[in-house]
Amino acid sequence: MTDSQINIVSRKRLNVRHFLVTPELLGLSQEFPLENSKVKIELPSADNLPKEITEESIMKSFDSDSILTISVHHKEENGRITPIGILVNTFDMLVDQNHTVTLPEQVLDRQPNQVDLLSKTQQKRLDNLRDFHDEVANRAFDRWLKILRWKSNNRLIGRPDIQSPESGGSTLFNRATRKRLWLSPIRSTMYVYDPITLSLWSEIEQTLNQGESSPVYIDSMFNGMEQFDLGNFQYSVVYLAVACEAFMRTRVVQNLPDNLSKTVIKYIDEVNISQVIDHLFKETLSDEQKNHLKTINSRLHELFIARNTIMHSGQKEDLKSADCKRFIEVSKKLIEI
Repeated sequence: MTDSQINIVSRKRLNVRHFLVTPELLGLSQEFPLENSKVKIELPSADNLPKEITEESIMKSFDSDSILTISVHHKEENGRITPIGILVNTFDMLVDQNHTVTLPEQVLDRQPNQVDLLSKTQQKRLDNLRDFHDEVANRAFDRWLKILRWKSNNRLIGRPDIQSPESGGSTLFNRATRKRLWLSPIRSTMYVYDPITLSLWSEIEQTLNQGESSPVYIDSMFNGMEQFDLGNFQYSVVYLAVACEAFMRTRVVQNLPDNLSKTVIKYIDEVNISQVIDHLFKETLSDEQKNHLKTINSRLHELFIARNTIMHSGQKEDLKSADCKRFIEVSKKLIEI
């Protein structure tokens, strides 16, 4: 058998939820480096859409196995339906590690996993390469998702649908006969968000190629909002407080003079969060931003008090859904400064 040098590239098919794009993005790709790899995201083409878009084909696209789902939000002109957004449910990720392997040429003409053509050493080499590429793809997917959520301000991308305790209703019935007497109204959650546009798609790719990471305060705020959806109010408060503190300390450090000693920087980094809010952080703001901070200052202190109670006592017993909603709003308003 004749051996051949083969350049190895891996392809991984990934599933994602709440990834809404404008139709012009279908068939496009993104490329970015990760560690010593080249990663490429390939979106499915418009060929996966039905040839004629009708109300019937839109509903049919909601099949669980569909690669693309046509958004229910669409426009209709002269009897022609044009989708505004397409949900991408599945896409491919290619990882190129610049690996080369020597294998019999026959493997290129047969189905995968032709063990009869390969030695145990060659099989082991391919197993190791496959597993290594898979690990890189998983890390690339995580990084890509975080950047996508950050830039689109859509924390739901890649997250599973959540059924909180409030999603189900109670039914009153007669204990003896099990006859139902009173039903809760039917509740459903509908998520509304804007699709990824071509300009945003380009910005995301640029961010990935510049090696930027999503800010920790953005990731923490999104985690806090997700924990709220799950009904985990204690965790929600902790994540939201971390987000706010990380945002303010990051802002303070970014505005420090270059010639400060490490000792002073360390002291500033460890100073109590109340001092950061009332003095250090405020000094980085314009007059308009200071007025904005003043409107949320009391809620911000409440958030940190609630966080401290949870961290010191294990829980805050009187914590309610309404409290968390206010803390989510104050977190978003702070990070908008």
